[in-house]
Amino acid sequence: MSETESQVTASTESPAEYEHLHRKRKETAGTVELAEVVDVWVGESELVCRFQFDWATDTIQRRYDLDSDRDIAKVERLCEANGLQFEQASHLEGSLVELEYTGSQWLPRPEAAYTDGEGSAVETFRAEWRLLVAELAQSPAFLRRGIERVRALSTTQLIIGVILVKKVAIIALLAHLLL
Repeated sequence: MSETESQVTASTESPAEYEHLHRKRKETAGTVELAEVVDVWVGESELVCRFQFDWATDTIQRRYDLDSDRDIAKVERLCEANGLQFEQASHLEGSLVELEYTGSQWLPRPEAAYTDGEGSAVETFRAEWRLLVAELAQSPAFLRRGIERVRALSTTQLIIGVILVKKVAIIALLAHLLL
């Protein structure tokens, strides 16, 4: 391809094609970009946030189920990252939030520990611990819900849990033998 042909091709590129190519360059796993919260809608059983990048025309929409402890924790972390309390979630509108591309979706960084397959092992453990403590404090039927939670664990979370239980058992055994 000669130089004049490449100039002709570049000059006939439409804004939609440019945005598409720009988006594809940004959408690589691990990319972190700032996005503005352009809309927050709070309903009876869900909260919806729409995020907008300055380099894209489309918005990214995230839905949070207000009947789910995990989704409530996600919204709490999102609010805390912007200096707000959970009850002030509707005031997120206009604030800037870091979104990370995970390979399939844009995810707000503050909620990574509460999303399956995201966040470090320590973050995930802390997040699960917080959710468990909150569940035990609220529910007299914690055993039933505990069993449901174990059934809902992802493979990664289950492996981490088994490793941690084994380590605690080894430490308890060593303490018993030494004392």
